[in-house]
Amino acid sequence: MENSATITAETDAKCASCFTKVATEDVFCTSCGYPLKGTESEQRSFIARQEVNNLDYADFNQQIKKAGNSLYYLAGIFTLSAIINYFRFQDNPDTISEVIIILILAFLFLGLGAYSSKKPLVCLVSGLVLYIIVQVLLAIDNPINIVSGIIFKIIIIGYLIKGIKSALDFEQFKKEHNIV
Repeated sequence: MENSATITAETDAKCASCFTKVATEDVFCTSCGYPLKGTESEQRSFIARQEVNNLDYADFNQQIKKAGNSLYYLAGIFTLSAIINYFRFQDNPDTISEVIIILILAFLFLGLGAYSSKKPLVCLVSGLVLYIIVQVLLAIDNPINIVSGIIFKIIIIGYLIKGIKSALDFEQFKKEHNIV
């Protein structure tokens, strides 16, 4: 059988899957594992699995990006809340300190959102924990805050949990496929 990875000369041999240079005596590509000396069926099967893996990888990336965007949304919500509180209660002397605290939270969520492209799992878990802590503190301050906007709060928490699940699945996928 003619090896599909060989181009013309023995020194120009390349893997048909990842196009990495390979030695003519290699049975498998040292870069991607393509069966250089396998049957045509084995080679087609390998390529098909790689394509499915690439689709899974892209799907995971998209899910994680959406979940990371929720951290940006939270930053925007906190910023909007700070602006509304400032103009609504500007005569109250405690308003400035409350607005500063809300803006600090907004910047924390903004930072988590920005870093979520590098470390999605850590950022999403941190964002969820931070959001829950804020809600607990607000409930301690005023118990009515528990039910105020409950549907919105459930949606945010659900979205962050879904993102965490996607990040965990993505980490498992990377381990199974030796992706760095």
